[in-house]
Amino acid sequence: MKRLAPPIALWLMFGAMLAWITSHVADWFVMTDELLYERLALSVDQLHSPLPRVHGVAIANLNQLYPLLLAPVFATGTVAGGLQRAHVLNAFLITSAAIPAYLLALRVTRNAWASTLAAALTVAVPWTVLSSFLLTETVAYPAFVWALLAFHVAVTSPSARHDALAAFALVVAVTARTQFVVLALVLALMVATRWREHRVLVGVYAVGAVLALVLLAAGHNPLGTYSSTTSGNPFRAAVVPSFFSHLAAVAVGLGVVPFIVGGAWLLRRDPFALLALLTTAALTLEVASFNVRFGGGLVRDRYIFYLAPVFAIAFAAALVSWERASWKLVVPVGVLAIGFAAAPLPVFDKLNVDTPVSIIDGYLRRELGGLTGARIFLVLVTLVTAALVVEAGVLLGRRAFVPLAALSLLLAVAETGYAFERLFRVNGTAGRPLTVDPSSQLAWVDRIVGRDADVTMIPYPIVPGDYWSSAAYWWDMEFWNVSANRTAGIPAEFEWTPSTFPKLALAFDRVGRASVSPPGDVLQAVADARFHIAGTVVTNNRNVFLVRPEVPWRADWTTTGLDDDGWTKPGVVARIRVYAYPGQDRRVQRRVTVSAFAPAGVSSRPLTVGTSRVVAGGNEVSVDATACVPPNGSNDIPVRVEGASAIYGDPTTDVSVGQPREGGVQISRIYLSGQIGADC
Repeated sequence: MKRLAPPIALWLMFGAMLAWITSHVADWFVMTDELLYERLALSVDQLHSPLPRVHGVAIANLNQLYPLLLAPVFATGTVAGGLQRAHVLNAFLITSAAIPAYLLALRVTRNAWASTLAAALTVAVPWTVLSSFLLTETVAYPAFVWALLAFHVAVTSPSARHDALAAFALVVAVTARTQFVVLALVLALMVATRWREHRVLVGVYAVGAVLALVLLAAGHNPLGTYSSTTSGNPFRAAVVPSFFSHLAAVAVGLGVVPFIVGGAWLLRRDPFALLALLTTAALTLEVASFNVRFGGGLVRDRYIFYLAPVFAIAFAAALVSWERASWKLVVPVGVLAIGFAAAPLPVFDKLNVDTPVSIIDGYLRRELGGLTGARIFLVLVTLVTAALVVEAGVLLGRRAFVPLAALSLLLAVAETGYAFERLFRVNGTAGRPLTVDPSSQLAWVDRIVGRDADVTMIPYPIVPGDYWSSAAYWWDMEFWNVSANRTAGIPAEFEWTPSTFPKLALAFDRVGRASVSPPGDVLQAVADARFHIAGTVVTNNRNVFLVRPEVPWRADWTTTGLDDDGWTKPGVVARIRVYAYPGQDRRVQRRVTVSAFAPAGVSSRPLTVGTSRVVAGGNEVSVDATACVPPNGSNDIPVRVEGASAIYGDPTTDVSVGQPREGGVQISRIYLSGQIGADC
């Protein structure tokens, strides 16, 4: 236990400092990732099951370790309180990587001071800013380093027990983050030439292969929700420059020096060096290929920063066993030169979670004449750094340990501080200050019905023409209200969350009965022009009705012939179908009020609802119409519009909203009077 004292002390110190910062984050920043892990954590607590479920439905999510750890912090109280506790937990989770980093460095260097340096560098990097969000990276980072430590122990001290530990660490790493399945290849390559000494691992791999084949035979992909990552050509030409640029991003986050010095040290015959090189090659290739195929070619260092401890440990080892500069320096310098020369260096107005090290790109491009100037500067920094390392070795010899270690820590800490400064400088992705708790306005559903209630959301575009604002509205609704635990809607309309959030498919029969009737209340937009769930309105808040629905569910009216967001289609007669109410025994008149407005720039557009006519303009107008509804049946009210204009795209998805279309008027509300009219 004595040798654990330094890394534990380091962990607690860095964890406490980081927790003080992350505890100030009071809002979400990364959607829909944070919503997914919050819902998975709530599911663990509510269903008392470790299996991944969202909206009560099992999903094929392998990243279940983080939700399991989150479950206790969201088990009681408000979401706002749980979020703050989660951010504190995140700080101690991600900085716990210092412990395995120290232990692995100690095995490699046999030097406590060098191991302390490696551990400190591991948790001083700018990617610790990710602990401000509900993301798997916070637990995946230490899980990755523990896996490397277990691999190193199994390779250097073969035994059945160490094989079992390595296999267990691999499983934990994969449940922390699915992309770590690539570590299975690394471990296999490490033991391939001495497989007879690792019979337990051979057995584990055999069992794993059988399970994967069974899943494939059953029509399931072993990667679960990440199955789409196997599509496309993984070895496109663009992967080569992306490979080097991703390594360059890791170097930037470490302050360049550890990458150059550590990278040169790795070019030797040593178990850790081989493990580090295989891990670096495999993970970088995996990430570069993914980002070329699915990430628009952006260097997303969020997926590769796990290599930081590898180079931190190699750097510490190089400082301990100081050698005169040799040709080996050429390799990491060449890697960085190629990587920086091809780096896209994107600029963002706020911290980009996918690439935290891009925080310096704006300054470099602004001060150095654009992209080319920034690339040249970074290549020159690489060359100058290499020259300084050589000069320090010549002048100081082993005494170069202190200045190089201090410089590396200083640069890493400075960049980390700047990352947090950029995070808090501007409003978050929700359009609100990250340090201000918005739950007093947004958690209104839980305050009314309680967190243990069941509420089904029926999402609808709330902000006309703005897909992302409408999506964010419903993200807020679900994120801040534990009770908002289901989603229902018409398939292929306004897909505001991905397939990892199962949705109940709604349909209505000839008398308005719904195909599903989940328990609890309903949240439906006041402006929803597709249908209206019959029931008692509990409250109207932020343009949404909280409704206590009739059971079983039924619609008191539906529409046809309208676009998903209520716009009338050119040349199409829309219809409002009014259904009989329960117990109706005669034909009665029902009155419907339709509100609408014309597109921007259109001052006059005739609208006819039934036999009533009105002229719609830029301001909302309303018109009444009646329908004679028979018992156990329905009647239609036609809606006609004269003319159409170009309007924004269909908000079904973020892609369709950018495709122009034409519309007549937008139906902004349909209201069916509760009064029963005369017989007809």
